[in-house]
Amino acid sequence: PPPLMFRVAFGTGELLKHFVPLSFVAGVKGVYLAGVIFMTAGVCMGLYLAVTFLLRRTTLNPFAEPSAFVAQGPYRLSRNPMYLSLIITYLGAALIFGSVWPLLALVAPITVLIRVVIPFEEARMLATFGESYQAYRARVRRWL
Repeated sequence: PPPLMFRVAFGTGELLKHFVPLSFVAGVKGVYLAGVIFMTAGVCMGLYLAVTFLLRRTTLNPFAEPSAFVAQGPYRLSRNPMYLSLIITYLGAALIFGSVWPLLALVAPITVLIRVVIPFEEARMLATFGESYQAYRARVRRWL
């Protein structure tokens, strides 16, 4: 699952930090504060989106069969706001820890999202919701 991919990438980055220390201005108030803001925004957005899915009685699992098509709220601006919330949360945590390695490791989960998860989800949504999903895809960008 995507949240696990992000956790593994971050953990790998933090582990690498112990073998090859590579950090940036850790402890600087502005960087730490930016991290807290990003992390809080990402977590709040993720919780809001999860509740939205639960209220619509559809799955949060990208590999399960969707039972509802969510196109309101942040989904009016992006087809993948849940993944954006994971990325924002991740960036916030990296800023809080002041570590470069997790930032470098972020390439891995984003690559898997772009090449595997999102194409699978979009094919499933198109097969399930047909023309309404195709019209949505035509008017809403993948990211922002």
